[in-house]
Amino acid sequence: SADMDNTEKIVTLVDECNNMGLTLLPPDVNSGQYKFTVNENNEIVYGIGAVKGVGEGPIEAIIAAREEGGPFADLFDFCARVDIKKTNKRVLERLIKSGAMDALGPRTDNGGPHRAALFETLPEAIKAAEQHHKAQSLGQDDLFGLINEEPDDTRQSFKVVPEWPEPQWLEGEKETLGLYLTGHPINRYLPEIKHYATSRLVAVQPTGKEKSATVVGLVIGVRVLTNKRGKRWALVTLDDKSARMDIRLFPDDYETFQDLLENDAILVCSGQVSFDDYSGGYTMTARDIVTIADARENHVKSLDINVDTAHIGADFINKFTQVLSPFKDGTCPVRVFYKRPEAEAMLELGVQWRVTPADTLLHELKVMLGEANLALQFK
Repeated sequence: SADMDNTEKIVTLVDECNNMGLTLLPPDVNSGQYKFTVNENNEIVYGIGAVKGVGEGPIEAIIAAREEGGPFADLFDFCARVDIKKTNKRVLERLIKSGAMDALGPRTDNGGPHRAALFETLPEAIKAAEQHHKAQSLGQDDLFGLINEEPDDTRQSFKVVPEWPEPQWLEGEKETLGLYLTGHPINRYLPEIKHYATSRLVAVQPTGKEKSATVVGLVIGVRVLTNKRGKRWALVTLDDKSARMDIRLFPDDYETFQDLLENDAILVCSGQVSFDDYSGGYTMTARDIVTIADARENHVKSLDINVDTAHIGADFINKFTQVLSPFKDGTCPVRVFYKRPEAEAMLELGVQWRVTPADTLLHELKVMLGEANLALQFK
């Protein structure tokens, strides 16, 4: 709590919590306080005051309403009971993105909080609260059922919208908390990383001068320096959740790959690994760097899709075509494993329908068909 205004220090302390095996929960308008606290299960609850752009006034209003009327039933109940003049729409959007309102909305199919539904329903909840307050000021009760008063009350319902893809979810946490709290961008790549990397960062060993290693990680820092000859070189810090490692790029290599060196990018780096006396750890001198999307296209043999006629609608072909079209003319073959009650077959789409297996394409196919019906086959 003493460092809650210092994001860099918070990031370091969160890493320390993970190393010590301590559970750190997202901020929570139903149980959290302005500062970090410890609950009855010895879990650390993130301080609502550490959410960027919220401020002390709105948090005081939230805690006062909670202490007066108990935990909030849902988003509609929250907006009705908390002074909206002190907690405007922008503040509430930040609370949703941070996870502080996860308990006030519906759940996704896998049981997790549905932040997209909360976010899209927020304008309606604010409007209902304003109508509720207006009715109260006229001495009228909630005649039209504008506000839910119990968790199972369904007078007000949430918008039915697709859940946020993981990158958008995590970016919301990074924007409001300064770090990824409930996940890590590398997580969704773990099944495929083994096809690109010689090892995870935690297991990297020196290669010697004649050999090289390949690692994959999230860029969490880029330092550009200038040598005595006036040429620029760089130190890039990668994190793959198992460990961190610095990647050194000498001037020629820096000039070649500088456009890829952005924070939060997932990069595949190859080069020689040696022990660095200055940092006390291993450092790679990079010779080649590609994005994970380019590595995937280089290593994938085919994109396999299961289609069962029992589970698709009449407009499937049109939707399927719309999803694939922006990614046509790539190098990855698409194989459709088509199943009908009387027969099943494997159909490989024509060369013109070979795709670039980008993250966006994979996400849209998962939403359309379900994650279990999609698979990347590697060479």
